Amino acid sequence: MKKSIKFFAVIFLFYSCQSSNSEERTRNNGDLNNTFEDSATAYVPDNNMPIAEPIVIEPTLTPEQIMEQQKADLIREGWEEKSLRNGQLSSCYNFNPKTGPVDNALKVHVGSGTDVVIKVMDVTTDECVRYIFINSGSSYSINNIPEGQYYLKIAYGKNWLSKVENGQCVGKFLNQPIYEKGEDIMDFNVKTTFDGYSIPSFSLELDVISSSTSNSFNSANISETKFNQ
Repeated sequence: MKKSIKFFAVIFLFYSCQSSNSEERTRNNGDLNNTFEDSATAYVPDNNMPIAEPIVIEPTLTPEQIMEQQKADLIREGWEEKSLRNGQLSSCYNFNPKTGPVDNALKVHVGSGTDVVIKVMDVTTDECVRYIFINSGSSYSINNIPEGQYYLKIAYGKNWLSKVENGQCVGKFLNQPIYEKGEDIMDFNVKTTFDGYSIPSFSLELDVISSSTSNSFNSANISETKFNQ
């Protein structure tokens, strides 16, 4: 009797395990069939779906390479790089150079941070009477300015480029350009005094430090187009 009881118990346990596994397999088979059916439906090709554009990774350029690329683009557009000495630019630059008999002067010293181009503008007519280029770290004296009142347009930067447009030259700096219009009026009219007369002269200190201008007169930023007008 003891042996029969043990035998029956073993068979019962085995049967229960078999029955449970069979049900689980049957249930899982149903789940898998549904999964395959859903998958087949989900992956039906859609001819109207947009095709993803390929990702293009541009190489990283150094500041020097970017500058050379910009210069090459401007040269293709007709700009020319100019290496200039201190002094007056060609009258091609949309101005009528004028001198007067009075021994006056506008003395300009430029620091090491920039080259400078100065336009001496007549307040009454808005005409340019002098157009001067001054290299960094040097000084220049603009002499014999006709009597009258004047303001300045000033360009700061490096790598001066020029181009002929509508029969006239225009200029710009390629590297770190800044353009300003002076708000101070310089009166070059001779003044009569009780013992004769006085001849006015002016001096300027100009430089660029960390992309901000350092000068000895009041000014406001203008565009490259306004500078060339």
